Amino acid sequence: MTALHRTEAFLRCYAFLPHRLLNRATQAVTSAQRPAWAVDRAVDYWARRDGIDRSEFEARRFTSLDDFFLRRLAPGARPLEPGFVAPCDGNLIASGAIDLRRPMVVKQQRLSVDRVVSGGVYDQDLSDFDGGTYAVIFLTPRGYHRVHMPVAGTLESVRWIPGRYFPQNEDALRVVPRVYERNERATLSCRDAQGRRFLMVMVGASLIGGIHLEGALRREWAQTKPHALGRTLQRGDEVGHFAFGSTVVVLLPRGYASGVIGRPEVRMGQTLLHS
Repeated sequence: MTALHRTEAFLRCYAFLPHRLLNRATQAVTSAQRPAWAVDRAVDYWARRDGIDRSEFEARRFTSLDDFFLRRLAPGARPLEPGFVAPCDGNLIASGAIDLRRPMVVKQQRLSVDRVVSGGVYDQDLSDFDGGTYAVIFLTPRGYHRVHMPVAGTLESVRWIPGRYFPQNEDALRVVPRVYERNERATLSCRDAQGRRFLMVMVGASLIGGIHLEGALRREWAQTKPHALGRTLQRGDEVGHFAFGSTVVVLLPRGYASGVIGRPEVRMGQTLLHS
């Protein structure tokens, strides 16, 4: 059996694994702070292996792998470009026009926009998004895992959708069906300074899988009912973060943008959309 076949076989079996138990076991390792020398070596190895430019992040000792994973940018490291900017770092794996009568295509996945956004838990009117624009950003394990506001406006509410914790890399998207309809999600309803609504869906992934929102306790909003946030934010302010691998799906209503700027990889603060 080739390595590719072994990977596919493992992913096909992933649905039968105890996702939450795996998450807890992984978190016990990544949150360990002792022995300090082992943490330092693991962080150094990770940075070297993945070619992480540590100069753009805060200069300090990281106390655990979790601490390094959630490293913050140094002040001034990411000047914001004009317009609607990328909310996070990652690979731009899909973008296009929204048609509520047809599936949204992400790699090999054919997904219902309503299922991704609402998960069958909520009844949301998405009619103003028909003919709009979507962009899907996969946050790689080597990247920066904090999510920021792409425009000045209001973070109005969050709708939590319980789910599994499947991987989201290319192999997983090829083998595991409907990942973005099945994993845990937090749908953030936002409104820009002109009053136009847009959505950002934070999708949790395998190993730890936690979605966290800035200034809001998870136990308060991780319930199957809309939770009001009412945070007024400037462009580039932090919205939340992922405890491990993850994806952000951005959905814009019709008339908001003429398309996504085509580049395979985006960085938080770069212009994402043509307006």
